[in-house]
Amino acid sequence: MSEFTIKYQIITSENDAEALARKIAIEQSVETPESLISQEIENTYVGKSSLSRVGDDVYTLALTYHEAVLSRQFNQLLNLSFGNVAMYPNVRLVDIQLPDSCLQFFQGPLFGVEGIRQLLDVHDRPLLATALKPRGYSAQQFADMAYEFALGGGDIIKDDQNLIESFDEFKSRVVNCHQAIQRANDRTGKQCLYFPHISAPYEALEEYFDFIKQLGIKGVLLAPSVLGLDTARGWAAKYNLIYMAHPTFTGSYCVPPNHGMDYRLFYGLLYRLAGVDISVYPNTGGRFQFSETDCKSIATELTRFMGQISRSFPCPAGGMQYEHLSRMCEWYGEDAVFLLGGSLLEYSDSLANSTHAFIERISECIHGSSDNRPAPLSGSCEVPANVNQQQQEFLRFDQFNWDGRESVVYKQMKDIPFEGIR
Repeated sequence: MSEFTIKYQIITSENDAEALARKIAIEQSVETPESLISQEIENTYVGKSSLSRVGDDVYTLALTYHEAVLSRQFNQLLNLSFGNVAMYPNVRLVDIQLPDSCLQFFQGPLFGVEGIRQLLDVHDRPLLATALKPRGYSAQQFADMAYEFALGGGDIIKDDQNLIESFDEFKSRVVNCHQAIQRANDRTGKQCLYFPHISAPYEALEEYFDFIKQLGIKGVLLAPSVLGLDTARGWAAKYNLIYMAHPTFTGSYCVPPNHGMDYRLFYGLLYRLAGVDISVYPNTGGRFQFSETDCKSIATELTRFMGQISRSFPCPAGGMQYEHLSRMCEWYGEDAVFLLGGSLLEYSDSLANSTHAFIERISECIHGSSDNRPAPLSGSCEVPANVNQQQQEFLRFDQFNWDGRESVVYKQMKDIPFEGIR
């Protein structure tokens, strides 16, 4: 039977290190006095302990368990890795090492990097996302923002996590924004995805999910540390939705340097195992004190090869500006979602033009030249006068070919005249 390993950093004196290691091993597995632990229980359930010194009064504790102890449950992984020990001072979870035989117990992202790219038909640059804010705007004001962002070529627009209101207010905003984005998509011929934020009493959640599913919305913003990691996963999976995870209510898990858990594990590994398609986290250089090392390690964990588990999009956010785009492209490469809110809204008087400018800059940073970048939008975002729906002629596309392009469905809708077109 396979084994897996959980590692901690513990800060304690040399005299107390062995005793603390044994205490943690018991606390996390059987939580019982030594006298009640039979040899069979010891061999089956208690983690095999390995302690190594890494600095003055700093140790790494590795606990190795039999695969069966996981009980094939994500919640058990949480409990086993950081259950009661979360209340121990100076103990930090730093690594979880799972073999492929254990990875099969976890769902992982339903869509992941590849699935989202296929829906958007954007394959060669980081995606650009923004948020509907601030709370207090009318449904029509939010819809206008959504329309402009989609018209400018934006990829994903989500509700701000503070948009929590009555079901009637939710419906009004979501319908207006969804219809606005559809109008913009019809006009540009591109796809922009809208992710409403769902946060409601447990008894009402199904009503919210049913509503957005009936509209044909493809994804949702959830706060897993508010709803519960596995609960949020379950709702997104039940309705087959792209799952974008917001980091609200998560700081105490990672920020204290000698407690909690490693940033990489929380926003990376655990979110990915729990089905998160897009993991939002504060980028270094913004409003929050995440280091460059922490941010890069999160992105690596979300995108590295991990058995059958699909890759998730890293989504650095938190006060990013236009001037940060070059460095973000350098750090994250193509497979990332750049979430910019206030800086995008403030960049120019036209959100459509701002969005276009940011995407143009991202493409330039990734590809190193201005070749094949989209033409600038006019101030009013009007279709050029020499192009209209009545023209019956072929438009020429330079340097176009089918090499490396997969056949994909043009529209997912049923009972339409062009059903089946690819």
